[in-house]
Order: sequence, then structure tokens, then C-alpha cells
Amino acid sequence: MLKQIIPNNICLSCDVCCRFLDKNAALRPLFLPHEITSKIKPHLDKTSSVELKEFQNMYTCPFFNTKSNKCAIYSKRPFDCQLYPFAVMFDEKHEKVVLGIDKKCPFAINPENTRLIKENFHYLVDLLEKKENASLIVKNPSFISNFQGEVIQFSCLDTLTKMLINNPEKNGFKKISLKDKPVFTPFPPRRWPKATYGVEKYPDSSQNFINLFIWKDKNPVWWKYTHSDRRSEPGSLEILLETDSGYIDFNSLKKFPDYIYLQKNLAGLMGNRYKHKRACCNYFSKNYKFEYLAYKQNMKKDCMKLFSKWASERKKKFPDLYYHKLLEDSFSAHKLAIENYKALGLIGRVIKIRDRICAYTFGFPLSLIEGEGRVREPMFCVLLEVCDLKFKGIAEFIFREFCRELSSYKYINTMDDSGLENLRISKLSYHPDYPQQM
Repeated sequence: MLKQIIPNNICLSCDVCCRFLDKNAALRPLFLPHEITSKIKPHLDKTSSVELKEFQNMYTCPFFNTKSNKCAIYSKRPFDCQLYPFAVMFDEKHEKVVLGIDKKCPFAINPENTRLIKENFHYLVDLLEKKENASLIVKNPSFISNFQGEVIQFSCLDTLTKMLINNPEKNGFKKISLKDKPVFTPFPPRRWPKATYGVEKYPDSSQNFINLFIWKDKNPVWWKYTHSDRRSEPGSLEILLETDSGYIDFNSLKKFPDYIYLQKNLAGLMGNRYKHKRACCNYFSKNYKFEYLAYKQNMKKDCMKLFSKWASERKKKFPDLYYHKLLEDSFSAHKLAIENYKALGLIGRVIKIRDRICAYTFGFPLSLIEGEGRVREPMFCVLLEVCDLKFKGIAEFIFREFCRELSSYKYINTMDDSGLENLRISKLSYHPDYPQQM
């Protein structure tokens, strides 16, 4: 039952509710499937709206007692009636689903009730935007009225708008899944020109199936492949990210530049500029008894436990709320990556100290398909790295050891910094050879 704001005495003295000038009035009560009983069903039409009965020079709800001015099924009245004087409807252009209030209601137009109405409005928006409630309404679209001029619009209901009007499934898009990986390799099909600074021009790491897939719990990914009209030209891959404010074209998002290094520099850490990194690695190797191992599936639980501990410590150290939110969202990304590491083609390594996982890292080769289907993999992306930082030098050590194994790759890509200053400083400390957008 919804919270009600109109006192009973006002409703009982009102001559507006439950009465209609038109037999097919848009705001006549509608019952959702779970609200229909054997006694109610005979009074409904095919849309589950009540069939109004004629009374004097107007029409009334069949459950309304005109003598007592009361509802015969008040305790079991539908959600639609509980919502009134608020109403869910399409806007005039049928581009949005909005919540409004019927200005025919005397309580709604009384200035003294403005504060109470606003408070209830926020309560209703939160309620209607919950996915379980929005999904129920989407399954019963008749619940949403067409535009009504006498209803004052308050706000767009983003979830309902997204699910009903902007649903990409209607336009041939489908949600990303593991079986779609071959379609995204490469992403999108293209030839890769040389850049003026002498390194091959790569797409940023976010344009990879793996990165899109592991973040799908935070922002569900919808994709559609469109074939080219010309046989000699590749088709195109359209990608939409589902967000709280709607569906966004992936290519329109702001992207931060990747940090790209020569593999030989990270593996060797030679020269004065890497002096501190070498010292950290040496300290770790000399002061701890450890094992550097290939990741195995039975390590998943311990890795996720380490992530939770690491994230908690990072929150304490860095007060940036955006960073805190990113850490919270990252849990599901790490979980999806680790659970599906084989299917995704990830390579993982862990460090164990006293038989406990204290660090893990995962990455993948970035496959490039050139003309005539030739495949090159000169770049390796380090996707995840989490360490128990109470072990001095552990982060530097696992990163160097991982890079040493990647001698068949010319470049190491540590991905972007998400616009976070602490990540930017960390990535710059390894002196990237190509910090600019590739």
C-alpha cells in the first residue's frame, strides 16, 4: 500500500474522484494482473481498465458508491488508485514517461499543500524507478496513460523511459555475453596506420571485449553489428552503454589516454629513473619468503577476499568520493574477470606469502587484425592488479615479474587512469613511452 497524503475527510467531501466525463477516460482505474480477483474481473475491459457505468450526466467507477461517496474495495483498490492524484503518463511528444499530478484534484492545487506534495513526489519517483516496479509496469504498458493536458508534469521517470521507449532491443541490439567475444575481435575491424612518432596506432584499451564485458554489471553493454553495403569494406559495430540516465553511444564517452610502455623497460627497470622501483623489488625479494605462481581457479575466493581488504585500505588513504565509488563498482568487474578468466583469454599470476594470496594480476594480449586477415599481438594489456601493501615492494615486484614474462610483446599497456590523480601519479612513475592517446 502506498503512503497516502490526502486526509479522508477531504476525499469524502470531494466530487472529483471516481467520476469521469468520458466513458473511456484516460485516467480511469487500471488493475495490474496480481490485483485482479474473480469479483473484480467482470468489471474490467480487455486492457484491465474498469468499465465505467453511467450516472446522471457523467460516468463513475463500478466500485464507487455514489451515495456514501466511498469505494467498495478501498482496502484492495489498485495501485493506480493509490497513486492518485499523481499519474504516470507519456509526455506530449511520446518521448518520455513522466510523473505528474492531476490539477482537477482540489488538494493538489491548494498552495498550502505544496511542501507535502513535493515530499510525496520524491517518495513516488524513488518507488517507481525501482527496477522491480518499473519491470512490472513495462509488462503492463496500459498502466501508462497518454498525455493529459490537465496533469501537471513533475519529472521524467528515467528507468521507465529507458525500458519502454529507448529499449535498444527493439532496434536489433542485444546484451553482451561471453559467446560474443569473436565478434569484438578486432573492435572494430580496421587497418591500423602508423603514427608520426613511430609506434603503431592502437585503439584505447576500453575498446576491447574483455574490458566491456567485465564492467557490464555496472553499465550493461548492448551491441549490434551492421554489415557494409560493399563487400570490400568491413561492417561496423555499434555499442551502447546502459546508464542511469539512459543509453549512451560508447564512442561519445569521454575517454582517458592509455599509458603505454616498452616491455624491455618495465622488465629491466634499468637506469637511474627506475632506481626506486628496483629498490622496492629488491627489498621484497630479500625480506619475504614468497611464491610467484600462475593463477588457478581454486584461488578465486582468496583473490576476492584480498580485493575487499585492498579496497577498504585504499578508501582510508584516499578521500576522493569518485575514487570510492569506482572501487565499489570494481568489485563486480574483478569478480567477472576472475570467474571467466579462461573464457576471456586472461593470463593471471599471484603471489603467496605463508600460503596466503597477497597479490594478483591479470592481463591479455591485444590482438590486431590487419589487411588480409593477418594477426599481430605486439601489445599486452595489464587489466587488474591488487596487492596487500603491508608487504613493502610487493606491487613493484609482481608488476616487474609479470612484465618479464611478456618478452614476446613490444609494448605493455597499463590502461588509463580514469581521471584519478593517484592513479596518474602511479602510472607516470614508470615513465611511459607513450602516455598520449594512441
